[in-house]
Amino acid sequence: MAAKAVSTHGERTCTVEVAPSEVDAGAELTVTVRAACPHGCDLTGQRVSIQSEHDTELASGALSELVLRAPLEVGEHVWRAVLMAHETNGIRHEETNTGFRIVVVPHATSVNVWGMPSAIAAGERFSFKVGIKCSAGCKLAGRTLCVLDHDGAQIATASLREDVWPDTSALYFVAVEAQAPRTAGDYQWRIESSGSEAGAPHAAGACTFVVKVVEAPDHEVTVEAFDTEKQTPIKGAHVLLHPYRALTDERGVAKVKVAKGRYTLFVSGFNYIGHESIIDVTSDITARAELTVEPEENVDIR
Repeated sequence: MAAKAVSTHGERTCTVEVAPSEVDAGAELTVTVRAACPHGCDLTGQRVSIQSEHDTELASGALSELVLRAPLEVGEHVWRAVLMAHETNGIRHEETNTGFRIVVVPHATSVNVWGMPSAIAAGERFSFKVGIKCSAGCKLAGRTLCVLDHDGAQIATASLREDVWPDTSALYFVAVEAQAPRTAGDYQWRIESSGSEAGAPHAAGACTFVVKVVEAPDHEVTVEAFDTEKQTPIKGAHVLLHPYRALTDERGVAKVKVAKGRYTLFVSGFNYIGHESIIDVTSDITARAELTVEPEENVDIR
């Protein structure tokens, strides 16, 4: 029986692309392997094995895009794409491999603050909401955070609740209570949440926010917002006596406690031209704001 003639071609070249270039720990990534023979052979269907730095096979299949899961260990990992030895139609390709790297990063955490009062009387207690979300949507219930004041002193701690903020997929939150400084001014405070290595590693998160402190209010300003033409109350109009803010109720009324002084009163509502006036507050007063509906724009349909 005649021996089968086998021709061995030179080493195949192999290129590897990884997406994304930096991947969250434990998240999916795509490895695309392409190969070429110096003699122009059709390499369709030839097998490739993706192996870790410890020579563990992570995935295998025909030359194509392979979807893998990143390790939980943060840092740079050097993997290999191994093109298996292959023989067909008397042509043999020897095994070859190409190293490539992936960079695993901890899950990022974004920190948000909302529900802050527009102005807080000096020394008063106030509350606000803090929410934290993981870039991979991980459950963060129980994760702790701390509130640092303008001097860097820790003034409050809290743990995220089990449930998420309504209409969000993974924004875990908690209500925080704190006491305002005793001197009026704008103060920059900070929320910090430390990183975690338990399970999927998470990076530390932080954000800054402004606490606007004013002198204790002396008087109450009652603002009445009415439609000029209909003489009907306007519900939900925005009232601003900087830095104090409020919204009018069903009766078109908003009550704002302010410190003694001169203020510019702004009142605005949807589809209304804003109202502006100067008021001097030396006692409890009532201010009426009549708002005119914005004129409709003339549309040329020619």
